[in-house]
Amino acid sequence: MMPKTLVPIRLPVIWYINPDNTVTIEYDKKFSRFESLLSNILKSPKILKRPLDKLNSQLWILMDGTNNIGNLVSKMESLFQEEIIPAENRINKSIDTFLDLGLITIITTREEITWNTEKFKK
Repeated sequence: MMPKTLVPIRLPVIWYINPDNTVTIEYDKKFSRFESLLSNILKSPKILKRPLDKLNSQLWILMDGTNNIGNLVSKMESLFQEEIIPAENRINKSIDTFLDLGLITIITTREEITWNTEKFKK
């Protein structure tokens, strides 16, 4: 479990809210040298579109640099009640996944933010 005082924040990637209020994130695929060669031969897309479910969509929206992990847990529990229980475990797992994908970072103070955290218009 991460300390509740840490603040997860979105990194500057393209994302947008869909008509059903879910979020889609677009980011560059990271290929090994061999995968890059195959990708060029097969002409596969270089951009990955990752649609989020409604829980992760709301978490993504809340990770704007103004909420620490404790606040995120409280807000998500309030919004989704039994659907998200155990909230702390699920939120920490989602944050770990976003970190592993390079889509968010963790800060300790708002002053560390030097980029725009607003959604990108599609």
